[in-house]
This record gives sequence, C-alpha cells and structure tokens, in this order.
Amino acid sequence: MVLRFCPVAKWGGTYCIPHIARCPRRNGPPETVLQGWFNLARWDSHRKKGIHFSPSYFVLAPQLPVSMLRFARFLRQATPSAATATTTPVNLQNNPYGKAPTAPVVLPRFDVCVIGGGPSGIRAAMRAIDFGKKVCLIEKNRLGGADLWNGALQSKTLWEMSRFCSKLRNLGPRIYHPDSIGVVHVDQDSVLEQLQRTSEKREAQFKQLLLQERVTMYFGPASFLSPERLCVRSPDEGDLAIEADYFIIATGSSPRKHPTINVNQKSIVTSDDIMKQKFPKSLVIVGAGVIGCEFASIFANFGTTQVNVIEKTKRILPHEDEDVASYIQALLTKRGVQFHHECSLKNLQSVDPKTEDEKCIASDHGEFVRYTTKNLTTGEERRYDVERALISIGRNAHYDGLGLENLGATVKDGKIECDDFSRVEPHEHIYAVGDATVDIALVNMGETEACAAIEHMYSPEWRGMPKTDNLSTIMFLDEEVAGVGYNEKKCRELNIGYVVARYDYTHVSRALAMGNTNGFIKILATNNREKRILGVRAIGEHASSIVEMASMAVHKNMSAYSLADTLTAYPAVTQGFQECVRLLLGNSMFKPGASRPLIDVTAWPPPNFERGRVYQGSPKKQSSQSLGAFQSPKIVTD
Repeated sequence: MVLRFCPVAKWGGTYCIPHIARCPRRNGPPETVLQGWFNLARWDSHRKKGIHFSPSYFVLAPQLPVSMLRFARFLRQATPSAATATTTPVNLQNNPYGKAPTAPVVLPRFDVCVIGGGPSGIRAAMRAIDFGKKVCLIEKNRLGGADLWNGALQSKTLWEMSRFCSKLRNLGPRIYHPDSIGVVHVDQDSVLEQLQRTSEKREAQFKQLLLQERVTMYFGPASFLSPERLCVRSPDEGDLAIEADYFIIATGSSPRKHPTINVNQKSIVTSDDIMKQKFPKSLVIVGAGVIGCEFASIFANFGTTQVNVIEKTKRILPHEDEDVASYIQALLTKRGVQFHHECSLKNLQSVDPKTEDEKCIASDHGEFVRYTTKNLTTGEERRYDVERALISIGRNAHYDGLGLENLGATVKDGKIECDDFSRVEPHEHIYAVGDATVDIALVNMGETEACAAIEHMYSPEWRGMPKTDNLSTIMFLDEEVAGVGYNEKKCRELNIGYVVARYDYTHVSRALAMGNTNGFIKILATNNREKRILGVRAIGEHASSIVEMASMAVHKNMSAYSLADTLTAYPAVTQGFQECVRLLLGNSMFKPGASRPLIDVTAWPPPNFERGRVYQGSPKKQSSQSLGAFQSPKIVTD
C-alpha cells in the first residue's frame, strides 16, 4: 500500500498539521486515520478552497502524495506511542463527524483575531492585512452580519423598491394616459427573493475578498476563555482554541427587547423578522425613532399596509430639529400613516381569532395583535386591532455568550466599558468597535472605528479616534433625510450662536424636472463675520449628494465664503446647496421675504452672553430672532 499523508510541523513541542490552502478536493474525504492519537478531519464547507486541519489532526489522505521515506522519518521523530500506532480504515457513515473533542484544539497564534464578520469586523481584518499581519476572523452565522441579513442593506433595498412603487403610482400620470394606469400589484414573493439575492451577492464579494487576502475564517460562536485565548465551537472542526496578540470585538447589535411585550416572531416582530415575512394588511409600530419611521415609510410607499405609529412625545424623530421632524411627519401623514402622539402603550398582545366571538381582522398566520393606547394628556384609552406589531425601540450591543466575565470586563447600562482608545478595560490588547460599543450604530462609523483600532495597534502615525461631530448620516424616510455636523437643537444645547439659511426644493431646477419638489436644504454657520459652516441638513431627492458636498466643509471648519464660488453642475440638486450658501451670504438670486416664505434666513444668539457663559439662560428659555419669517414648507402633492 502507498501511504499519502499531509505534511507536519512542530508547534509548541507537539506535532501538528498546518493550514493547507488551495488544495483541490478529490473524490471522497480522507480514508485512514491513526487511531487513538489523531482525529478525523473533514472538508470545510464554508471555505470550499482548501482542507483546514486542527493542529492535533494527522490524516492519511489520498489527496496529498508523499514518499514512504518521509512518512518513516516522521514516525522516528514522533513519540514512541505514535510510532507504534496502527492504521485502521474508517467508515464515515458509521462514524459521523460532529462530536466536539474533550478539549479545544489549540491553533497557531495569530497577530489579530476579529470576532464578528459584519462590516466593522471585515474592515478591521482588511486593515490589519494592510500592515502585513496574520489575521483570523470568526463569524457566528454568515458573513455580513446584521447589515446584510436583517439590517441596513436589506431595509434600503426594500425602501428603493417601495419608492419605485410610489413613483409609479404618483408620477405615472405625467407619462401615461389616465385610462391606462391601473392598480399597481406588488409581487411580495419576488420582493423577498430580491432581498435575499442582494445579500447573497454582497456576501459572495466579502468571501472572495477574504479568501484572496488569505484571512483565516472560522464559523461558530466564540467565547473568551481568558484574556489571551478564546474558544470557537465550529460545527465542522469541533472546539478550537485561538490565541492572538490582539483581539477585536465586533459582534454587532440586536433589537432591544421591550420590558413587557413578548416577541413571538409571527404577529409581534422586530426588525430582524419583519423583512422575512410578507406584507401585513395593517401594522402598528412601537417607537417613532429612525428605524420605526423608516419602516413606516416603506410600507406606506408600497400602499398595501395601513400603518399606525405610537410615540410618547409630541413629534417623531426626537433627536432631529423640529422643522425636519414636522416636515417628515406631514409627508407620512399624506401617505396615510396614523400617529398616536403623546400616547403610552397600555397593553399589546397576540390574540388567537379562534378564542374571539366577535369579528376579527384576517391574518395570514392566524393570530392578530390587539393593543390599547392611553393619551398622556387626557387619559383617554382606545383599543385597536392590527395584523402585526413591530417593536422598534432601539438596539443593544450583542455580548451573549462572549465570555466577558473571563476578561474581568464591566458591562454598564448595556455597554462594555472601554477607554479613550476603544480598548476593553482593563486590557490593552482587546478592542471593541462598531455597534458593540453602543456609541453610534452606523456602518460608516463602525468601519471608521475598526480602522482606528488597527492603526492604534500598529501605526506609528496614529491619527486618533474618529470624531462624531462631522459624521454624515442619512435616513431613508418618505424622502431622503441627510445631515452632517450640528443641527439647531445641538447648537442650542451647547449655547453656540448661529445663523441658518433655508432653501426650498420648489426653487431647484432638478427637482422641478423630476416632478418632486418635496424637500428643503438648510445650512448652519457661525453668527459672526467668518460664517464658518457648523452643519447641513437636507430633505428630498438626492439629499445625500448635498450633504456629501458639505461634509468636507464641516470637517475642515471652512467658511461659507470659500464655498460661494463653487461651480456645481446644472441642473443638479447641488445647485440648491450653492444657492443656499449664497442666501446665507446675502447674494442669492432668490431673496428671502414674505412673498417667498420657503426661502429664509434666521439667527439665534445665546441669551445673556454679554455677562459671560455662566449667566446664559436655559436652552428651554432661548428663542430665535428671525431675519425673515420662516414657515413650515408646504407639502407638494405628487
């Protein structure tokens, strides 16, 4: 018999089989194993480009031919027990793989181990590759994390499709004869299939990238055994112990649980579940933050769901300026969304229609949702029945099963304690980035934090942790809502005097051409001679393009005068930004005034500042001084 076996290497005083890449798979798995000393290895279905063996594995395989002389040399160097071991054929059907070894197999040491294969984790791995490091990436489920499978990518794909339906329904009369326009029927099966295809395409891109750069990947839950070692329960390779010079926690986040409502993933769902189901005929959303308002916009644009939103405050989007929130709420109300403002949720439960004598609403999965609201002002209570309820009250960092207790780390108010360099206290070689830090749950912020963490490890020219005051954001509501820098609410909290210019989309040529003039632009600048840009907000078509144009100005603390001579393309929505800058400087083509209430300049000085900062009034008592009366923009019917 001709023996063919994998090459071996000495590691830590023991003989092991190293990582073997680009090994073509032949017919069948390894056929012979040294019994009692070695375990059976199997093909890794995740990588599909090589056989990955744990260090204690020594496999006699038909795939890797080696001479008998080399095999004999190995046996002479090995321990006596190994040299006298005999080989026995193994029947894979009678010996199915899957039983974890009694102790984790210790792998060769890595430079960087990243826990979490979402955007932040992948970005950290690739930045470490830039420094020539040996990188290991661990993902519990599938590459891409929440961004790909139940978060930003899928929700924005769904939003784009809903916008297309809305435009086809509302702008169709511009092109087609009214008699030829019928009801737009949405193929929900095709919509759900497209969401899956989009995520799979992005996942394939990530896989190809990581394999190309030789990032070692392991799939399964990871848990710290100590500050220097963690264990991965791989379904294909058993328990693996991984050691590294540095660890990065990029485990993402999950929807926050409601203290009194039980999510059953059928009639009562979170954002993790709702994009896996067909559209309900009616929906109540608990929470009017960004995620809640985004899903309200999506279902309202599709036009197949009656949407109700419960919010304890007087308006939606509590962190945004009042004019922005009021404008978005007016757009959603026009789409048929009903808001329960200043109402608390007294009760919400799933009801089986078989137990109800009265007539109930129809539901695809049998159950429906009954909820009761209580008006916080009048005390009035009302009961409603809907097909589904979406719990959208924020997200919490995901640390379940991570073994933080073995690190001596502290989790306070759902957030792991980190120092100013994003290192998990009390350690200097373990970092946390992305949603795991619970600072700002945005993909672009998480990727920036990941780069900063790797650079803090290895770069002698470290630039510091990313700043959040110039972070560009975008909300996909009935219209795009984008922003960068401070808004008016933040300026007043910090007692920063400012002047703000607002320019409505009705005066933007590109918006007129598109047939959609809903939206406006506003620019905040210091209320002094320099007019330095503090922040920008934009609502409407291509709002993100406007904000990206202003992002550098906010980041560099530039003056509005340096932007005044910018030559934007015509007709583009950025023309509106250019005119808004000129409006701020007093040389715009359209002037503010009573005849044009949607073009406006307003100044806000901090009160009592002549006596110094200590004697300034409370932000609640501060008022604005108008240089041109501003009125809420009129919602233009599509």
